[in-house]
Amino acid sequence: MQDTADLSPEDWLRGWFGRRTPDMELDRDDNYFEVGAIDSFSVIELIENVENRFSIRFTEQDFQDRRFVTLGGLAALIRDKSGG
Repeated sequence: MQDTADLSPEDWLRGWFGRRTPDMELDRDDNYFEVGAIDSFSVIELIENVENRFSIRFTEQDFQDRRFVTLGGLAALIRDKSGG
């Protein structure tokens, strides 16, 4: 098993969503709200997990970023915020 510290943001997100929706294959451009991979309650958990894992803090502006709702977009946003 790969150490989660070595995972890219996209791979880490795939694992996070995979544990919650094991019967769903989420494509990088799927809107995870629209396909039912997350709801308004679990998005809070996602935000907390991402902020802790990548040592970043989201702003209100980040939540309005159109990239925030897709796996690939959120991974890009994480990379932007973490300088990687």
